[in-house]
Amino acid sequence: MLLFLRNTRWAILWGVFIFVLTGLPGSVLPKLPSYFDLFQPDKLAHLVVFAVFFFLSARSFYLPGTPSCIAKYPVLYAFLVCLFVAGATELMQEFIVPMRTGSVWDFIANMVGCFAGWGVSVWIRRRRKDVGRRT
Repeated sequence: MLLFLRNTRWAILWGVFIFVLTGLPGSVLPKLPSYFDLFQPDKLAHLVVFAVFFFLSARSFYLPGTPSCIAKYPVLYAFLVCLFVAGATELMQEFIVPMRTGSVWDFIANMVGCFAGWGVSVWIRRRRKDVGRRT
C-alpha cells in the first residue's frame, strides 16, 4: 500500500491542487471576457487541468504496487477518479464556495480534458513500445 501511495503521489497532489483552485472565492479570480458559455477561455483551463490529472492518475495505476483490482483496469479507475473529482469540484463551487457557481459546461470541459489525457497517455505508451522495438 505504501508503494501505491508513493506511485500516486503526483496524481494526489494534482487533485489537491484542483480542489485548492476550486475553493478560491470568486472575488480573487480574474474576470474573463464573456463569450458563449461553451467557449469561455476558462474551459481550456479546465481541459488542461483535468488532462494532466487523468494522465498522472492513469500513469500511476500502471506502476508496481498498485492493488490488483485497480491494476487490472487502470484506465477505468482513472476515469472514475477523474469523474468523481470533476463532479465534486463543481458541486463544491455551487454549494460551498462563496461567489462561485458550478457549471455543467465546466464539468463537460473537465471530462473532455480526461479524454485528452487518455489520448496523451495512449500516445506515449505506443511511442515507448515503438522505441523499444527499434532498439
